[in-house]
Amino acid sequence: MDRQQQLRDAVGAFFEGPRDLDRLTLMSDDVEWWNGLGKFPAAPGKTVFVGKDEIGRLVLGRAPSPRQPNGRRVDRYDLATMKCEDVRVISEGDFVFRQHNYSATTMGGRDYENVYGFLFRFDADGLIDRIWEHWGTLQAWETLFQGPLAVTDFDLVLQTTPSVRKRLDLKRPVERSVIEECMNLAVHAPNGSNQQPYRFLFVDDHKRKQELADIYRGAMSDFIGRARTESPEDNIDRSGSQAQRIAESVAYLADHMQDVPVLCIPIVAGRTDGNAPGDQAERTSVFWQAGRWGSVVPALWSFMLALRSRGLGTAWTTLTLIREQEVAEVLGIPYEKFMQVGMFPIAHTIGLDFQITPRRPATEFIRWNDYRGEEI
Repeated sequence: MDRQQQLRDAVGAFFEGPRDLDRLTLMSDDVEWWNGLGKFPAAPGKTVFVGKDEIGRLVLGRAPSPRQPNGRRVDRYDLATMKCEDVRVISEGDFVFRQHNYSATTMGGRDYENVYGFLFRFDADGLIDRIWEHWGTLQAWETLFQGPLAVTDFDLVLQTTPSVRKRLDLKRPVERSVIEECMNLAVHAPNGSNQQPYRFLFVDDHKRKQELADIYRGAMSDFIGRARTESPEDNIDRSGSQAQRIAESVAYLADHMQDVPVLCIPIVAGRTDGNAPGDQAERTSVFWQAGRWGSVVPALWSFMLALRSRGLGTAWTTLTLIREQEVAEVLGIPYEKFMQVGMFPIAHTIGLDFQITPRRPATEFIRWNDYRGEEI
């Protein structure tokens, strides 16, 4: 057998040899493995691995994968399910390049498929002494290390997290573990003096959801029937098609609020509306208001973004604050000690293809060094 065929066979065995084959026996002692992604869980940032021991532990996965900073464990391939199809091999001199379509099921039960390319260099003894691994695609990283995220582009998450109403899936349950996972991310948001003076109440009990939905609809009626003034918020033009669509979706959510899988009511300690007891009753200035809301809203928005990245949606609603005390009574919230932020329906979304939210350009809102002559 000529050398070229021997090298090709070695590469074939590297990928598709018997289960008991030790792939390290195909490598030289000083072998190097290059992976440009730099995201191996046991060696973050490392792109070059040298020697059989290091490659065996960190690349081939013989050492247990440590838990990631985000708390997840690597969802490894189940090697018993792997398949290599559409194999293409090119060899010349000491080099063999192989590309194939790789498919497998992960240990977590997820189907995976990707196209990989590897370049091998062999020494004079026919052992692999250098590997350039081009598996490091974003798809592989997201599948194995990131979990089943629906949206992984951070900019896209920011641009496509709308208020979701008509596209909330009212039939699919939301696991509590997903809520907890998103909250574990949300609690890292900034807050005043790192006191985290908030609590997030989640309601999945049907009876209580019905009570909250009734309060929501009553508050909507109060709001619609309010006395009108000359203030801008009392004179919004709702005749346009976009405004009509929003109104329709708001009405839909009101009708179906009790059917949403989970309702969230965030609260923050310390009232700024004058209804707190003792000295707290005087803390109604903008300073105290900013400190209170700034200690809960960042965590709430982080929570909403985490939901979006996992294929869930919500809507920012504040109507229940018109009847805040009624909500407090239903949920046992000490009204004199906590302010509610609103009520947020949570559900998986029907489809994931949300468009970038229509907004006026940022240039309309940016001012440098001075602000004069403009009326809101």
